[in-house]
Amino acid sequence: MISLLVDECFALDYLSILQVKKDKDSKNHGAWHECRSYLESQMSNKFQDILESKEYADLYDANLKTFEAVGKARSGVDVTAKEVDDCNMLRYNCKVDLQSKFFPKSNMREVKIS
Repeated sequence: MISLLVDECFALDYLSILQVKKDKDSKNHGAWHECRSYLESQMSNKFQDILESKEYADLYDANLKTFEAVGKARSGVDVTAKEVDDCNMLRYNCKVDLQSKFFPKSNMREVKIS
């Protein structure tokens, strides 16, 4: 494994993606648990508050919607590229909200371009 320097919300977004996968299939529990433990060890003072926040719940929901939209596209169900993009933009905005609330002095590295 390697360590990668990312902003806090990138890491929390990854955790919520793993949580969606875990909730869809319990065989993904190990990856989620390992990531959760690793992140908790680095931000222990506010980690539980983040996981219990509306902002994290919104991020989880956005990732679930994105996962489902991509799943539809993969299986040939009618879903437009715009719908998938809207899900991805919702996810990005949720990350911005989470970053702003819990890490206001830290800059997000991800920038959306049009």
